[in-house]
Amino acid sequence: MDFSFQALVQKHTSQMESAFRSLVDTIVRSSKLSISLLRISHVTEESFHVSLEARITKTGPASASIAPMTLDLCGPAGQFGKVTLPAITTQAYGTDVVVASQLINIVDKEALKAFIRAIIQGDSVILSLRNGQTSISALGIGPRETSYEKELELPGMNGPVVRVHAASLTQTDPRLAGSPSTASLTSGNAVPLSSSLTSASILSVTAPGNGSPVSITFHVMNPSPLEMSFGTCSFDILDHEDRLLVELKGRLDIRCHYFEATFQGIVNRAVAARLAASIKEAAAPSGSNDEKSGSGRGSSRTPGARLVGRRCAGAGWCDETIKGIDVPIKHMGRLFRVLGMEDAEEEVEDKRGGLTKFAQKLMMR
Repeated sequence: MDFSFQALVQKHTSQMESAFRSLVDTIVRSSKLSISLLRISHVTEESFHVSLEARITKTGPASASIAPMTLDLCGPAGQFGKVTLPAITTQAYGTDVVVASQLINIVDKEALKAFIRAIIQGDSVILSLRNGQTSISALGIGPRETSYEKELELPGMNGPVVRVHAASLTQTDPRLAGSPSTASLTSGNAVPLSSSLTSASILSVTAPGNGSPVSITFHVMNPSPLEMSFGTCSFDILDHEDRLLVELKGRLDIRCHYFEATFQGIVNRAVAARLAASIKEAAAPSGSNDEKSGSGRGSSRTPGARLVGRRCAGAGWCDETIKGIDVPIKHMGRLFRVLGMEDAEEEVEDKRGGLTKFAQKLMMR
């Protein structure tokens, strides 16, 4: 065995080179990048700003320096933009990664819409960071160029889960003040939504006194890291037979964990009364199934209400994303009580299971 100085130096160099390659391989292949915040703001037709809060872990026992790199942002339908991550110095216990309000040029609007839709409606979505080119220095070696890619599974909003937090009748006459009509949300060359009734239409198709101005505050669960401001949006509340119950307008600002959104609009008292009666009947002890079985259209559907997106005054791709929202609404009894209707207590769906333990913990924060 050669114990000469030159041999020892060569052996040490070889060992350090092997350790360096192992560390780089750990960073590239085995490390974990977790995103806790994905905030989209300053939305336009061609771009948006993104802020990221993330943490990289499992990078190995030694510290390493990773140079800034630009990566492709890819969702279920492909690439929608590029993001540049800052220089990172890894630590064995993990390292925070922060991107502050970075301009992202949209390269594919369909891919972007598919990603936003997936994170809002699904329980998870894959965000892929691809084609990153960077250099890494560690253990006194480098910088050495390397490629970097990661696939991140982000939790989704799963619907989202929406419940009525509060409701009140307002003093504003919708025939005199700005009503939440879809026409009022149309700007530029946007095409007016033809499949939704406006507030004025609700008043015209109901008997005098059946259309009342109302303010509703929704409580929305958001276990995803997404935060996004859509601006002024229009929503309809439909019953289980697709009758228009309420038409609403207000700002939608999605925030992490849970958030509240308040909208104003017009409620159709006649439709509300029928829904309240249907929910109460469905919640009553069974025993009159024969009477319920032939009640006509929609009799096989569980009585309830849905929040349906109609229009967003912002960028066109935001508008199309809002139109994809169609979710059940819990705690409609709070609206019925404001309207002076007999409380139908809780919907049948709540009695069958209610909130998950995860959602209950978020509600208690």
